[in-house]
Amino acid sequence: MLIEQVERLIERFYAKVQIDPETTQAVSAMLHARLDEMMAEGAAELTGLATRRTQLEGEQYKLLQAHYAGAIPLDLLKKEQDRITAPLETIEHRINAHHGHYADARANLDDSLKLLPNAADIYEHADDANRRPCNQALFKAIYIDEDNDVCVGYRNPYDELSVPGLHADALSWAAEAKKMGQARTATKGGPLVASSHLTRLG
Repeated sequence: MLIEQVERLIERFYAKVQIDPETTQAVSAMLHARLDEMMAEGAAELTGLATRRTQLEGEQYKLLQAHYAGAIPLDLLKKEQDRITAPLETIEHRINAHHGHYADARANLDDSLKLLPNAADIYEHADDANRRPCNQALFKAIYIDEDNDVCVGYRNPYDELSVPGLHADALSWAAEAKKMGQARTATKGGPLVASSHLTRLG
């Protein structure tokens, strides 16, 4: 009896997290647009890093040319190359991390939003074997208290994506964008809300 009660309650939680396709598209478009804005804000830093990388690579090349010309002994060449290699590796790491962080956030956002328009329907028609991985993907915990009341903790990013305030903001954003002739559709590399959402989605 308790198991059946829990199942019915879990189905309600799936219905709560499910959002209609129009809202899903609006949320996706708004978050991608905000993500684009955040990436643009980091463009100046990336330009500086790329410029510094070019300078360091130029130093490496000059050192090699000087060594080949017999002006720098091998031990000094190695010492100077080591000096240059450390900041070069740091720059490469920061550039790759910047792009990777946003790419991961986009992929996580897109994958998560694919589930939301049909979450309740998927769960309702799944067999027991498939309901378990569905629950593991959506919930981090399902609690039953001493009064047999059930509550859940959603996994990231579903806890953020199911917030009604986010849905309303996204629909307003989409309507405003359409009014201004800037209607956007969700794209993998396309244009997230505040940075807190980005952190949780990444």
